[in-house]
Amino acid sequence: MEFEELVGFREDADAMIRQLTSGTRFLDVISIVGMAGQGKTALAKKVYNEHSIFNHFDVRAWCSVSKVYNRRKLLLDILKQIKGDKCDIVDDDDNIADMFHKSLMGIRYLIVLDDIWEVKAWDELLLCFPSGVNGSRIMVTTRDLHVATYIQRHSDPYLLPFLEDEESWELLQKKVFQEEERCPLELLSVGPLVAKECKGMPSLIIMIAGILSRKKEDPSFWLEVAYDISSHASVEESMKMIQSSYDQLEDHLKPCLLYMGLFPKGYEIPVSDLLKWWIAEEFVENVDTLELEETSKSCLYDLVSRNLVIVSKRRANEEMKCCIVLDQVREFCLRKIKEEKFMQSIVPYNPCRHVDSDEQRLCMYIHDTMKTDYKERESFEQRQKPLEFIAHPKFGISGRKNLFPLLNNLRLIRVLHLLDIYLENSWTTAFQSLTQLRFLTIFVKAFDFKWVSHLLQLQTLRVRSSYIMISPSIWKMEKLRHVDISEFSITMEENERVNFEESSDIVLHNMKTLGMCYMSIADMTPRFWGKFPNLEELRLNIDELGDVPNNSGSTLMRSDMFPSSLKVLCLSDIFLTEEIVSKIARLQQLETLKLSEIYFTGEKHWDLSDNVFERLKVLKLHHVFMTQWCFPEKSFPVLEKLVIKSCSKLEELPLSLAYLCPELELIKVVDCSDSVGNSALKIKKEVEELWGVAERVKVYLSKKDQLFPMLLHLSVASNMKDN
Repeated sequence: MEFEELVGFREDADAMIRQLTSGTRFLDVISIVGMAGQGKTALAKKVYNEHSIFNHFDVRAWCSVSKVYNRRKLLLDILKQIKGDKCDIVDDDDNIADMFHKSLMGIRYLIVLDDIWEVKAWDELLLCFPSGVNGSRIMVTTRDLHVATYIQRHSDPYLLPFLEDEESWELLQKKVFQEEERCPLELLSVGPLVAKECKGMPSLIIMIAGILSRKKEDPSFWLEVAYDISSHASVEESMKMIQSSYDQLEDHLKPCLLYMGLFPKGYEIPVSDLLKWWIAEEFVENVDTLELEETSKSCLYDLVSRNLVIVSKRRANEEMKCCIVLDQVREFCLRKIKEEKFMQSIVPYNPCRHVDSDEQRLCMYIHDTMKTDYKERESFEQRQKPLEFIAHPKFGISGRKNLFPLLNNLRLIRVLHLLDIYLENSWTTAFQSLTQLRFLTIFVKAFDFKWVSHLLQLQTLRVRSSYIMISPSIWKMEKLRHVDISEFSITMEENERVNFEESSDIVLHNMKTLGMCYMSIADMTPRFWGKFPNLEELRLNIDELGDVPNNSGSTLMRSDMFPSSLKVLCLSDIFLTEEIVSKIARLQQLETLKLSEIYFTGEKHWDLSDNVFERLKVLKLHHVFMTQWCFPEKSFPVLEKLVIKSCSKLEELPLSLAYLCPELELIKVVDCSDSVGNSALKIKKEVEELWGVAERVKVYLSKKDQLFPMLLHLSVASNMKDN
């Protein structure tokens, strides 16, 4: 459940906070005990994100232990949260434990170990935690009271109570009707009966809400569900209720859900990647190639609306950023994967279609125990069936040299996520046989498009590298949809420019996103942008502009400086001229504009003059070196979100935002002067007085030296909108 919807646990949360912030100075263990689906993790997460907890502890970290765990991975996971980018990866387990212990010495820490199943796991981890006398705490969630008793120190285990009937009904209404609807009068008698039959189980209530939301105003259906729930109230029997939700899914949604079951318990799946993975695996119906992303997003919305998937984070524009699968749904998926042989799925997976053995491909999920798993599957090689590889984005490989021999047996691989692993130079040879790749993210020293030009099915390419070489080979890859490469230059060397331009007859119709690329003004021509007629998102650094800040020649005066189809434009490290601003304003489809490392000539004032951004909803300004900002009426008629980050020179926000942006919902100020923050508060006050509506605009203020940001709105910190 989303944490702001946590119902009935306020007193429990207060009790947890008291145990964490007061009491003994020695290391203490706070245990939350309850059965699956009772809300242990949701309660722990709410407490973990409380303001007072942010302020009380020097460092915090959260990790899921689960039934099958890897001690090395758990310690590394916690270390990365504590040390961030400064965390050095060490292969030796003893060195990792020693580094972990030293990192926590002398500081007050809070470590959450979610879902511990057995005392062995605790014994293996305990020695890594320094004791000290500074009030450090370890918070544990477990289903087993014996485990909680075994690890007990100063505080007694906290036995989580079930929801009261009134609380169950409150949660059920929130999930079925959301905020914009009210429960119809004809359901006010049968609704509480349904909630009561859920026996105080939050997870079961959420599952039931997903079923009831299909028939919100049918009392007879609600009554039928109420009578049926009593046989599904136990953890095991609740699987039958999830089965009921699963059976109601359209065929193409079933593999989308099962696919998510492959991720670890509680893992926040990045939505932008998930949608691309579904497309790569051909789970999404190809009704219109250009609309595959929208179709994929629609599938996710459907799963969310049925409460089978929960949104855990949203972006500033309210789009889903991360999602999770509830524990019981994940357990159901794992059972279903085995039952329906999803791991030996045909392409595309279709539960209603007869499976011909020749169409099968083995789908192998790789994680920390990759070498062991692979050894156990050696018998598969005798069937001479190529292996498919679905890589979890955070999997770790001990002994990276074993990766390439493994890839030789994965010729049907479609999704390969290796962004967290630095690949040696031999990667290009290892990738020659992977001709079915649709999704590829890699971290390498050098990269040239020609090294992957044989991957003609590739849809998504993401590369982190210190040396990028562009070549005409890109034009062979006609199925490319998303290209995300760290700072590559589209400008060719003179001896390659002819070949590059000779490819003008090839058009990448499927390309939707492109960046971060460097381009000179001279190359930003209609002829070039014509190669990407459906481009929606562009991240660009306009090269050479720094040498000609006052350029007002004919090149800059073209009205088609940018592709007219853009919905998202990100510009970095440029001098912002009036000409460029006017060209941006002419983009009739533009909804999001991000400006970063932006400079001005002469006076550091940004005056938008008569420019109107007709459809712009989100404006993000990061390191924009202006002192003043002003704009006339109607510049931003539909602006909803404004994010100002690290604009150190800016004196204040224009008060006219309150009057000239009628759709404004959020102002987020990060690492700016106090005067900028104060002006944001004035705008909020002006808007409320103007419209007579409290909390019409949310204001979010934070600085690096603050442990917790200030949010001037009644919401929960864990659901803060990200940059």
